[in-house]
Amino acid sequence: MSSTRCEVHALALDEAGHGTGPEAESGDGRVVHVADLLPGERAEVAIDHQSPHKAEAWGHITRRIGALSPDRVTPVCPGFGRCGGCVWQHLAYPAQLAAKHRRVADALARIPAVADGSVTIAEVRPSPSVIGYRNKGKYVVGRSGDHVVLGAYAPRSHDVIDTLGCQVVAPVIDEVATWLRGAVEGAGMLPYDERTRTGELRYVIVREAAGDVLVALVVAPRTPRAKLEQVANAISKHPALRGLVAIENDRRDGAIIPSGASAQVLSGHGFMIEELAGARLEVGAGEFLQVNRAQALEMYRRVVELAEIRDGMAAVDLFAGLGGIGLHLARAGAAVVAVEIDRDAVGALRRAARDAGLSLTAIAGDAADVRGQLTTNPDVVVVNPPRKGLSDQARALVAEWAPPTILYVSCGPESLARDLIALATRGYAPDVIEPFDLMPGTPQIETVVRLRRRGRR
Repeated sequence: MSSTRCEVHALALDEAGHGTGPEAESGDGRVVHVADLLPGERAEVAIDHQSPHKAEAWGHITRRIGALSPDRVTPVCPGFGRCGGCVWQHLAYPAQLAAKHRRVADALARIPAVADGSVTIAEVRPSPSVIGYRNKGKYVVGRSGDHVVLGAYAPRSHDVIDTLGCQVVAPVIDEVATWLRGAVEGAGMLPYDERTRTGELRYVIVREAAGDVLVALVVAPRTPRAKLEQVANAISKHPALRGLVAIENDRRDGAIIPSGASAQVLSGHGFMIEELAGARLEVGAGEFLQVNRAQALEMYRRVVELAEIRDGMAAVDLFAGLGGIGLHLARAGAAVVAVEIDRDAVGALRRAARDAGLSLTAIAGDAADVRGQLTTNPDVVVVNPPRKGLSDQARALVAEWAPPTILYVSCGPESLARDLIALATRGYAPDVIEPFDLMPGTPQIETVVRLRRRGRR
């Protein structure tokens, strides 16, 4: 076949949900990424893009060859394949778990304790639910003819795909978002156009907790107050609504909620209540929480079990967020110092810990900024960094504290591998590696690792 067409046998899935495999009868070892091709399936493929840097290309199916994979299932969401979310939704859940386990195993294969067989990677802990699990819906606002669209950008474009009807968010989120679209149209609120920088409504965020809903309208400056109030009056009739806020955003960098932006309360309250470890947290529109509440709680409880907390133990929770882990450690009897860069999250965590009577001190700052703020070396350190993993400064700080136990909670297997190799040079080796699936239908995977320090402090 010519270089613009080839036959591909998919062997794996990439993070975009594309099947990947070698081009048949190719002498250059070119790997091709193909939409809607599962491992084990074959197809004739038209090449859409060839990497100028390596033997890698992307294409689309022109003709399927042979049988479909027995792991292929019908996606539950009407927008699958167009919205860019939940890109593994056409893969049966047991096969998703197996693929996620392979991702972790491949990433950690070079870790000394894994390579020599002294520690094994546990099977992935499955999510209690594979649909309806997300407690937060984020919507880009667009237009289709005369109608407002609440949805997501199509992959590699700024075309807004309608995602109402999504089966992955909690049902009440989709219900409220559908009401909201009608309210926005009724108020004559104009969708924002990024190219011309005209219009009013840019994004919508809908959060859920215990059946209550908080809605945030992210709007351009100078959006008429009368339109906002008309939307508020309409949506406030929904029985689940706890609050509606408006947040101004005039940025061009893609940030949905700018750092430090204030929320204008239009109806009800500007926050909702989340309960963690018996503490009541005031959560606004922008604070980070794991979207799969039930599975996150299981993961937090497992972290506490692995930490083997005894009353009075000193624990540090780095990248604490709203305290999902730190509050559980404190409830188990530890004296916790929680470090988080988001000052709003720190304020909410301080109030929640105080009101619950828990021994938790929250510090606002980067993980590398807290050197000298601890009076004693901690007995256990928990790190839960973003996908890029620990910075050099954060790794050095943890090694300087030299705790007997480190609990590493990772959402990026590749950065986790890098950090575990670096910590191995400091005398730390993993004895437990347990992946947790918090985002079914996607390639994302969380991994909990316990590290023990060889020798004494």
